[in-house]
Amino acid sequence: MDCVIGCDVGSQGTKAILLSTTGKFVSEAYEGYSIDYPHPLWAEQPVERWVDALTVAIRRLLSESGVESGNVRAISLATQVDGVIPIDSNGQPLHPAIIWMDRRAGAQCEVARQSLGDQQIFELTGLNLDAYHVAPKIRWLAEQQPEIYEHATNFLLPGSYLAYYLTGELAVDYSNASSTLLLDVHTKTWSTIMCNAFGIDINKLAPLGAATATLGKLRPVVAEKLGLNANTLVMIGCGDEHAACLGAGVTRQGLVCDIAGTAEPVCSVSSNPIFDSTHLVETHCHADPDVWLLENPGFVSGGNYRWLRDQFAKGESYSALDAEAALIPQGSEGMTFLPSLMGAMAPTWNESARGTFAGFTLAHTRGHFIRALLEGSAYAVRDITSQMQAIGVELRELRAVSGGAKSRLWNQIKADVTGLQVNVPEITETTALGAAFVALVGIGAYATLSEASDHIIQIRERIDPDPAAQSIYAEAYQRYRQTYFALLPVFEQAARHKV
Repeated sequence: MDCVIGCDVGSQGTKAILLSTTGKFVSEAYEGYSIDYPHPLWAEQPVERWVDALTVAIRRLLSESGVESGNVRAISLATQVDGVIPIDSNGQPLHPAIIWMDRRAGAQCEVARQSLGDQQIFELTGLNLDAYHVAPKIRWLAEQQPEIYEHATNFLLPGSYLAYYLTGELAVDYSNASSTLLLDVHTKTWSTIMCNAFGIDINKLAPLGAATATLGKLRPVVAEKLGLNANTLVMIGCGDEHAACLGAGVTRQGLVCDIAGTAEPVCSVSSNPIFDSTHLVETHCHADPDVWLLENPGFVSGGNYRWLRDQFAKGESYSALDAEAALIPQGSEGMTFLPSLMGAMAPTWNESARGTFAGFTLAHTRGHFIRALLEGSAYAVRDITSQMQAIGVELRELRAVSGGAKSRLWNQIKADVTGLQVNVPEITETTALGAAFVALVGIGAYATLSEASDHIIQIRERIDPDPAAQSIYAEAYQRYRQTYFALLPVFEQAARHKV
């Protein structure tokens, strides 16, 4: 039985999935790792964590499935976006990866803002000028560690670094590149204007290509390490939220993908590039070349839940915490949570925003805090879906994927808050699945990514909004927004304290 491997290289771990070339699920494996936070709002990962986890996951996948290495036709990666790794002429990393949630480069954004202005940047790249993206991080390295910038022959994204590690070839796909602040989203080429604005040598960026294009074969030494055949093909691959949309079937209009992982990107599809004048929703390239991806790249969500569990419920399962939260009425009896522990991406982009629990009294319990946290993420999802609808995107169905999709309570809350039917695919870890779709198209097993999605994906649960709960949440949602905007001056003050 011939197979392909799709890998999701995320923020907290790597998942590998094995699919037959006919789209049948065979096996999966996972290996976790940590994030380093050397300073407030900094976030880094040594690339060795990704490489080691990728190796363990793939070897475990083969061992547990019994599939022979010679039957694995191809491998494709879907990786966290908005990270950067400088490498030298020997391909060696010069610095740990500065990953997506790192916001250290705020000052570097200001220089580009003064030269071009937010609106011109948005119209050219489809993106907000924000330290979340890659360009300011590269500029930070140039200013703060100039010896690294000078010795770097290339600045790679997580996906392009790992693909380089596997094959020895350099490339990045359009979906990953479109989240750097360095791509012209109209022409799908590196932008000289943006590179000049950040003082970045355009020759240090990887060549661009389609996600499904074959980058090369596995390097023999890497093939041996992974337990695979050296003839295994490697696709260029794509970004993680882009692959998650593929694995959820969000390749056509009317659907929205809610990726409830460490962060919670919210994505929809358009046949043409549409630009949101409020800048809440960005315009990206999709892994599927026939459509565009409208998205908010993701406020921290599952990461907040993990923080709460680790700090106040260590050793307890998420299902046990959900059960506790389910006993609390909708709206958490006046309690509100703002999911801004690493800055805000909704209802506005604001790196100064801070996490907030508001409205609680001595009568509130731990269950209220848990439910309020789940509701706060749902309110942020509504911020985004409402704005998508406001700019003319038709939405009729929300597909919940990733780890948070396992929570029946959270899915119901999102249906009640957004007013959209929430559908849960049979396979909720759709990022690795979408990466496998890229490999299937790359070897010609399917003609298009849409065809692969339509043929393989099954929906296991449909959750309709509860009209009574919708009424309660309409009021609670307004309270969430009022709390956020009222606290803007307080956020600015709190951001001055490096805690």
